[in-house]
Amino acid sequence: MNRENFLKIFEDIKDPRIARTKLHPLESIMGLGLLGALAGIDSFLGLQDFAEAHEEQLKAIIPFPNGIPSHDTIGRVFSRIDVDQFHECFFHFTQSLRDNVKGLIALDGKTMRNSKEDKPLHIVSAWCEANKLVLGQTKVNDKSNEITAIPNLLDMIDIEDHVVSIDAMGCQKNIAQKIVEKNGDYLLALKANQKNLLENVQAYFQDEETLNEMSYWKEFDKGHGRIEKRECWATSNISWIDENHDWPELITIAMVKCERTRKNKKSSDTRFYISSLPEDAEVICKTSRMHWGIENKLHWVLDVVFNEDKCMIRKDNAPEIMGIMRKWAINMHNQVKSEKMSLKRSLAKCAMSMKYLFTVLEAI
Repeated sequence: MNRENFLKIFEDIKDPRIARTKLHPLESIMGLGLLGALAGIDSFLGLQDFAEAHEEQLKAIIPFPNGIPSHDTIGRVFSRIDVDQFHECFFHFTQSLRDNVKGLIALDGKTMRNSKEDKPLHIVSAWCEANKLVLGQTKVNDKSNEITAIPNLLDMIDIEDHVVSIDAMGCQKNIAQKIVEKNGDYLLALKANQKNLLENVQAYFQDEETLNEMSYWKEFDKGHGRIEKRECWATSNISWIDENHDWPELITIAMVKCERTRKNKKSSDTRFYISSLPEDAEVICKTSRMHWGIENKLHWVLDVVFNEDKCMIRKDNAPEIMGIMRKWAINMHNQVKSEKMSLKRSLAKCAMSMKYLFTVLEAI
């Protein structure tokens, strides 16, 4: 990203302020917000302090004709910015990285716990596991409304020739149909919201002789003080499902068993899936595991590294705008930092060194 063109990414956002209150350029405030997110800043007061600490260096790319905006000014602007317009800017920037997108796209929701006193925001995001890239997001009123939000999110992103994985809430025929229509494949977790189908599939996998005729894969993983064994059985012998349930382009059902041993304590769980993928237990096992990247590498990072759940920004549109800023920062850091550098360290370096921060900008 050329320094001279940095602020142009915000030029399509409409300034919500009246003329006499525009003491600071809108692009300057939004640019400061993104640079602050790259440095892990989680409050408007923090943005003001960050700008004051690095004012002379920041002036190289951000104009401050009337000095550094106060935290109150920053907060008022963020609370009134049109979320759809800002998301469109984020989406267009992300599209510039689309040439590298490959493999699995995982969809899942996360609640921003402190975003509202009465009804916290719930955001459904699309995550490309191979590239550690947030492709887009959409807001829902609560977790139960993910069913209506997921098709809207699928409309935003290009899923052609990609596998889309969704946890149980998204295991719906209309969602499967949407993925197929957009020339993607699906791997949907099967749980109690599809009770009859789940019971039928569970019963089918209880027959040992039937299991022996299926595609089978086993793998082990060791790390962080635990050993995990994963087994997967997959079959395309599902004519009985077609007759009774009629899922679009359904080809395979699968069962994945996980056994974990940590400090001599064992735990296990069994998951069931329906998919438009071919009968290949290895592919389905690895794809089901990659789905959890959205939890471990996005949601966990937002909470632990960016402190999202404890963030007290609540007014109007500001929580959602800041949420997009954080994901924007994650996308940028993940494209440029080395494998040996943690995201937390990369954020800290941006906070301390403008030279490194500008390196991150110019590397995109």
